[in-house]
Amino acid sequence: MTVPTDDDLNARAARVLAGGATHVARSYRPAIHVERARGARKWLVDGRELVDYTMGHGALLLGHAHPAVVEAVDRQLHEGTHFGAGSRLEVEWAERIAAAVPSVDRVRFTSSGTEATMLALRLARAATGRDIVAKVAEHFHGWGDSVVAGLGPAGAPLLPSGVPGAVGETVLVLPSLAPEVVAAALRAGDVAALILEASGARFGWLPLPPEHVLEAARLCGEAGTLLVVDEVVTGFRVGRDGMQGRLGVRADLSAFAKVVAGGLPGGAVGGRADVMDLLAVPDDETGERFVSHPGTFNANPLSAAAGIAALDAIESLGARTRAEAFAAALEEAWGGEIAAAGLGGRVWRLSSIVHLSLDDPAADARLGIRMREEGVDCLRTSAFCSAVHGDADLERSVAALRRALPRSVSVGA
Repeated sequence: MTVPTDDDLNARAARVLAGGATHVARSYRPAIHVERARGARKWLVDGRELVDYTMGHGALLLGHAHPAVVEAVDRQLHEGTHFGAGSRLEVEWAERIAAAVPSVDRVRFTSSGTEATMLALRLARAATGRDIVAKVAEHFHGWGDSVVAGLGPAGAPLLPSGVPGAVGETVLVLPSLAPEVVAAALRAGDVAALILEASGARFGWLPLPPEHVLEAARLCGEAGTLLVVDEVVTGFRVGRDGMQGRLGVRADLSAFAKVVAGGLPGGAVGGRADVMDLLAVPDDETGERFVSHPGTFNANPLSAAAGIAALDAIESLGARTRAEAFAAALEEAWGGEIAAAGLGGRVWRLSSIVHLSLDDPAADARLGIRMREEGVDCLRTSAFCSAVHGDADLERSVAALRRALPRSVSVGA
């Protein structure tokens, strides 16, 4: 069998994949194509080996192909992949989420994080009888029409192409989460929900003052507005109870995905019983506030098996502690490399997520590509660290940055 090269696959992808990729974050050039992955490494079709910090876009706190997850999925694969009915696994999966997150009384599963935020906002609108949802500029909640407003650079249109202008009438984009901004937005009493990344935009890239999150929660309570915390990235990674536990805030509704599904497709909404129970089908199916939520792959048995196995392994193996310890070492080492190179920039961290930014925008834009060429794959310039990253990965990552920095600053290198 002839093994295709990345160049060959890039050409073929350009012919059959819209945009040549399947995700906006994978649309860089030249693209890479992965053949297999295990632990903290992945191997491309041409045999090159990379230290991986994309980690399934943050889904793989245990690393690639963790034995506990692989065994659980393999076992379930032989029992059936879709029952078209409830299963024991979906109940046990929901029980684990509710036990971990104090604000969660009930759970409804989805197939992705985007679906989870969409459902949370629909529930909030049904519960309050209000149409408007508020969000914070640059906070990412998936690609649903109601949450893509305010994601573009300064001066860009409020809504991206393909979203009806009428949607803008039901979305309020806050320039910040400053208390006076939130208070003004909620004053009219017509906002159904305030949705936010409690970590700050892009999982801590633009951190929020903790007191702003706490005050926003208080103001929401006073205004009858539901607080929706997007824990798609942070849930079960930054703590067993996510950012809510770190900050001491209690959401009315929460959106989960990534880690919660163990690296398989899956998401969930959890929250107050009185709100979540709007999903219960009434006897005559004509309930005034009933929220219908179908979904062929909701709580798919394979995803449920992976989710249960991952959540159990994370706790039993102390995965968060291991990942955070590695991330702290990476943060320090990368910061030292930037200082030694005499470049303006900084490295900072949220739990096991390390962010790196250079002051020179052009160099910063090139850095992720240069790092990939040097054998380290980041999500742009952010690193999702796992419980299985180790000393060899750290050494290789530091050396890669040392080589990539001058090549990022120098055009054409």
